[in-house]
Amino acid sequence: MICIPIVGPSQQQALQDLERSQNLADIIELRMDLIPDANLQELMQAAGKPVIVTYRAKMDGGQFKGTDEERVASIRQAIDLGAPYVDIETSTPGPLLKSVLENKGDSQIILSHHDFTRTDESIEKIYEIMCELPADILKIITYAQDITDNLALFQLLFRARKEERKLIAFCMGEKGEVSRILSVHFGSWLTFGSLETGKESAPGQIPARILKDVYRVNDIASDAKIFGVIGDPVNKSMGYLIHNKAFQLTGLPHVYVPFPVQNVQRFFAAFEPYLGGLSVTMPHKEEIGAVLGTVSPQAKNIGAVNTVVRENDTWAGHNTDGTGALRALKTKGDVAGKNVVIIGAGGTAKAIGHTLKDAGAKLTLTYHRNQKRGQKLADQLGARLIHIDSIASETPDILINCSPVGMTPNVKQTPCPASVLKPGMIVFDSVYNPLETRLISEAKAAGCITIPGIELFVNQAVEQFELWTGKTAPIDAMRQVVLDKLKER
Repeated sequence: MICIPIVGPSQQQALQDLERSQNLADIIELRMDLIPDANLQELMQAAGKPVIVTYRAKMDGGQFKGTDEERVASIRQAIDLGAPYVDIETSTPGPLLKSVLENKGDSQIILSHHDFTRTDESIEKIYEIMCELPADILKIITYAQDITDNLALFQLLFRARKEERKLIAFCMGEKGEVSRILSVHFGSWLTFGSLETGKESAPGQIPARILKDVYRVNDIASDAKIFGVIGDPVNKSMGYLIHNKAFQLTGLPHVYVPFPVQNVQRFFAAFEPYLGGLSVTMPHKEEIGAVLGTVSPQAKNIGAVNTVVRENDTWAGHNTDGTGALRALKTKGDVAGKNVVIIGAGGTAKAIGHTLKDAGAKLTLTYHRNQKRGQKLADQLGARLIHIDSIASETPDILINCSPVGMTPNVKQTPCPASVLKPGMIVFDSVYNPLETRLISEAKAAGCITIPGIELFVNQAVEQFELWTGKTAPIDAMRQVVLDKLKER
């Protein structure tokens, strides 16, 4: 279930938010401590769904301003009004807590424990102590300082399911987002999602619409495989949009989530049993190979892995940056024997360069300041190396920009003068933000065949999806997801 907290800040706003929550929430939490002028009875009647009534004390991350006695009196009022669920913290003084647990009327009691600083090693003991109290549902929420902290909560959920106890459990914070997505899959009674960005009741809360429509948290099947992207940071990645849409459209039950990872070895050792495959982004593309069973020859040549796949009972590393670019280029014609000029000598240039070399292209690389790095890559590829200022004398069949020049916010910049661009030339820009760079705009005006940067991003993701699943990827829908997201920015 997805629970949307209603956080006010006024009765009027709370009523409006209740109406907006109807198509998203399975259950509503009324955060009464965040709605100063609240009329509980009116809110319960307007909810249209089962409600959890919560008066959170300041020491537990809330804003209730009265004494513990006053807070418990408010909880008692909610019980008297017939609230389906009321939430009370384990930190409540013993006699007051007992008075609620033993006189709950028709309400069900959610007994909560929050730790806003860490995930304690004694979390199992906390669970056991809470089990001794006569609550209907237990709730244990901690803060994830490391991505592996989420596993402690997953293990609690496994135990609670085995013991037939209702438990809500996940981690807060950016590194805890993955547990907010996966907790229901592992047995959590519910997960919380905000009505919208800015209406969170706790750090790391994901909008309910994303939980429902993108991650499909209520529909993650028991046989679903977990895929995701590892990197530091990963909050800008659009992989969760593109791959979850692809899983949905191909009828696969899987889910793709972000993993903010700082230590690759620790992450992989902990999460490996849960994984179906991975995307890998900076800064882990080079080091991930050390924890894998095999690495493809192409990824070895490139020196970077961006895709991890389960193959023959082992983990294999691949690189789809180059093959994604080749796939996009092949929609415009063959590359074998073509003269290709690549602007840049970084990771993208390396991946595309090795792939085009294997496809039979004749390569020329450019450098700007770092001739040594450019020459090293040119030697690996058997390519010519020229300074970027000499590009005007080149007449390539294909021009590929693998530098960041022209990327937002520097949208007026271009990696080469317009005079280089000739009718019939294929111009491929790896930059996809903005959707149409100055280079692509000028190439269109010159009569070139253009490939915008979105095609590199989409096609490398298509290659990943097909490696993971063996199914044909829904490329048009995947492209549209990215277009829609970029247009929001």
